[in-house]
Amino acid sequence: MLYRTMGSRRTVSALCLGAMRFGSETEPDTSTAILDRFVEAGGTFIDTSNNYNQSTGHGGESEEFLGRWMRSRGNRDQLVIATKCGARTTTPGNPDDANWEGLAASTIDSAVKGSLTRLGIERIDLYYAHIDNRATPLDETVGAFGRLAADGVVDLVGCSNTTSWRLERARRLAADQGVAAYSVLQQRYTYLWHNPVRGHIERLGTPHFRHVGIEHLDYLREHRDMTLVAYAPLLIGSYARTDRPFPAEFGYAHPTAYVRFEVLRQVAHELGATPNQVVLAWMLHHDPVVVPLFGASSVGQLDEALDALEISLDAELMDRLTNA
Repeated sequence: MLYRTMGSRRTVSALCLGAMRFGSETEPDTSTAILDRFVEAGGTFIDTSNNYNQSTGHGGESEEFLGRWMRSRGNRDQLVIATKCGARTTTPGNPDDANWEGLAASTIDSAVKGSLTRLGIERIDLYYAHIDNRATPLDETVGAFGRLAADGVVDLVGCSNTTSWRLERARRLAADQGVAAYSVLQQRYTYLWHNPVRGHIERLGTPHFRHVGIEHLDYLREHRDMTLVAYAPLLIGSYARTDRPFPAEFGYAHPTAYVRFEVLRQVAHELGATPNQVVLAWMLHHDPVVVPLFGASSVGQLDEALDALEISLDAELMDRLTNA
């Protein structure tokens, strides 16, 4: 396993395992086997949220499952657990964004207590503002997260699904308040570039700015104390499965994407690797530093991802992939 320094001070595995479907869609025995194999391979970084998986239940199933697994294995101290608040539904059975809990200070304080209980832990290693919520003053949200860090309830604080200018404003507000600033950014990012207009505006009818953009990458190169965690790097199987076309609703089904995908396929063939593995390897060689956050529904899928750690991409291959 490779390792990275996150938020300038916390060591994590270079791959982050997403636990969104554990406790709900992925069978318990399979989920347990995936988690055990990840840790056996040296994985330490696991991602969940207080709203996973509210499409099949009330939300929090993933946190509850992880809590039970950690207690059964006695491995809490070996792990870096990330969770989130802000997108948990207030209307059970209806996860539409109009019903999300939001990021008011009182909501954050209540949400973190719920996550601690479900996970069965005393402190959260990384706590995210899940999706930028402009209905709440940003200084209020920043202050609430900063107080959690000051009180030792969480270690690192981060944000997800936000624009670069809102990220910068939040960090400046944290400095003004003398509290911990966001040091981790989690955004949707993969090898293919999305269509920014379609990906931002049409999804759910509101602009969530989920994707990494050029300005995010520029900001991260200038602020090396921040770490990018890239979710959905494998496009939910679209690189590997012909029955799963690139998701148009997120802006990936466009001509340039298919040209870039062909270069990816060529490089994978030359290396004797899968397109998924080359995507992860490209991210692991990335500047600025990227920690890919991927999901697996079988041990076989996990092992495929872990094998990406063995792929070395020289400068010529990186240039070929990046500039395709």
